[in-house]
Amino acid sequence: MYSIQWLPFISSSSVDRPAPAKQPQLANNYHHDLTPFDSFSAVRGLNSCTANGDLRLGSCIHTNIIKSGLYTNVFVANSLLDAYAKCGHIDDAAKLFDHMPDKTVVSWTSLMSGHCQRGAFDEVISIFWRMLETLQPNEYALAVILQACAQKRDFKLVQVIHCYIIKTGFVMDAFLQNSLIDGYTKSGTLVAAEKLMKRLSCRSVVSWTSLISGCVFNGRVEKALRFFVEMQEDGVSPNVITILSILQACSLVNERQVFQWVHGLVMKAKCQENVFVINSLVEMYSINGYFKEAFQVFCEFCFEGDGKYVSAETIATLVQHCSHSKSLKLGEQIHGYLFKHGFFPCTILENSVIDMYSENERGDAAFQLFRKMSCRDIVSWNTMISCLVKGGNSYQALMLLSEAHGNGGSDKVYPDFVTILASIQACSGLASLQQGQVIHGYITKVGLICDTFVQNSLVDMYGKCGRLDLAEKVFFEEMPVRDLGSWNSLIAAYGINGNGTSALSTFQKLKNTGCYRPNAMTFTSILSACAHKGLVAEGFEIFKSMKEEYRLEPGIEHFACMVDLLGRAGRLEEAEAFIHKMPIKQGPEVWGALLNGCGLFGKPDIAERAAKKLSGLEPKSKTWRVALSNVYARANRWEDAAMVRAEMRSEEQLHKEGGWSSVEVRGEAFQFMVGDTMHPEARMIYAVLNAINEHIRDTY
Repeated sequence: MYSIQWLPFISSSSVDRPAPAKQPQLANNYHHDLTPFDSFSAVRGLNSCTANGDLRLGSCIHTNIIKSGLYTNVFVANSLLDAYAKCGHIDDAAKLFDHMPDKTVVSWTSLMSGHCQRGAFDEVISIFWRMLETLQPNEYALAVILQACAQKRDFKLVQVIHCYIIKTGFVMDAFLQNSLIDGYTKSGTLVAAEKLMKRLSCRSVVSWTSLISGCVFNGRVEKALRFFVEMQEDGVSPNVITILSILQACSLVNERQVFQWVHGLVMKAKCQENVFVINSLVEMYSINGYFKEAFQVFCEFCFEGDGKYVSAETIATLVQHCSHSKSLKLGEQIHGYLFKHGFFPCTILENSVIDMYSENERGDAAFQLFRKMSCRDIVSWNTMISCLVKGGNSYQALMLLSEAHGNGGSDKVYPDFVTILASIQACSGLASLQQGQVIHGYITKVGLICDTFVQNSLVDMYGKCGRLDLAEKVFFEEMPVRDLGSWNSLIAAYGINGNGTSALSTFQKLKNTGCYRPNAMTFTSILSACAHKGLVAEGFEIFKSMKEEYRLEPGIEHFACMVDLLGRAGRLEEAEAFIHKMPIKQGPEVWGALLNGCGLFGKPDIAERAAKKLSGLEPKSKTWRVALSNVYARANRWEDAAMVRAEMRSEEQLHKEGGWSSVEVRGEAFQFMVGDTMHPEARMIYAVLNAINEHIRDTY
């Protein structure tokens, strides 16, 4: 006899864990149902607990085993050990195993299986070597050790076990043959697996599936498909696992004909009723860009089927396509389906739907869904902040950042790189220097300042706030590593502040480094800088070098910069001639740049020709109509100016939204329009403004 003190110790460690209230009642009923309580009843009850993962009930049976003295029965002890191991309580199983005086091969195998289940493959191998010192393993123990070797991708150890199997006479066991094939394929030795497969007298669906899934696991997709064809020729019908492996292989092939072929096989094998197959089929099409077919499968089995549900991850992929393709209507239909079938709350799906509304310029719908979310992660906050920034609501984006920084209410989230980048972009849009400096201080404090993308955004933000000194400080003092985006940001900062000379100097330094070749964005920034400074000759020289020196074809944005360059210099006739000589299609960008130049120098005849072109390209745009009206006003053609304004007022779609400005006072942004009286201190503001105007009149 051995001490039984280990049994209550293990039992108490499990019974103390929380469980549903009804289960103790179930345990009591079980005790009454199995009177008298014998070894057969105990084993049957423990097997049921293992199958259902019900360790609470298993612990109650453990108590009954102790009371009835059945703990000495090796079959009962093995069942108890198996229950603890398979229910994830491997430490309790190990303690039980260590105190067992009589250990059978089943005891060792149960403990190995428990460790293998939780991914402790080295522990499995260690236990196997210990078992060999006292017992000869059976086919099930050998299958477990092969699984551990396969997961470790240890080819040599698989060979060792294979030799042992031959030596001990288990080589003809079909179960072990399949395990060997699986072990060889997953350890990356497909040649050995193929040789073993050819030696088999009877190749079952499990054998073929092990070989096919192993090929897919190692990225040998073509071989997997070839083996699948051979399997069909061998007269073996695929099962669901085989189909799933082939669908995964097809996802990596990206050939439409193969997709259609395997789709037909799925229908023929009647596997379309399996929810995993449906998910894999939708993913196969969607991952490779065949969204029409993916939606057809989704609609057939979800909208029109008998309640088959695609997984949240798969639906998220479909919603993402609605974002990229601007398919708002389809996205709304999927949103309705998700809501109707109770998919919410689900953070991954809610994030995808918010992004879909954001990309389709439905910020109101995105914000409503965001506020209704019961659990928001950092992706939720980032998606919503980015949505607000893209929609021009930078002030609201910063308010949301402040809310997220306060741990997001109950969400307990912390800003990451994406949050910071979107927030800096919001500060750039508002030219909010104080807020930008606060964010700069925060990212320095939390250690995010070392990221090059963040540093580039800071250079851009300081440039748009007019603080070139701070932009230069970040670029020259805080950036140990610079990429091409860093140089582009500094050149753009100089350009928008009219410092064309420094922009040219920086462009020259970039070329001298030899580390990066200027790209299309670089040339857009430097040409824009030349335009703001009036450096016509330098601008044309740089524009010419794009094609001759860097083999870059100028895009519409580069031609627009050149027209702007000539327009700002007053050379409007040359600008118009330049447009007509363009080798690419003339877009609204170049005619708009020409019209803006006419506004600076009052050339109504050229402005009318530019406006005529724009009326065909952008018939519903208000921008060019306002610019044309201003040109007429500058030329004292008031009737024509009034006519353009009257046309805008007469058509609803052409109503011009009122322009607004903002001013930042002690970190708080205030927005106002012309004649605005909404501010609580409006009287004092207008009093000060009138006093300033009177002072100016008296001075001049």
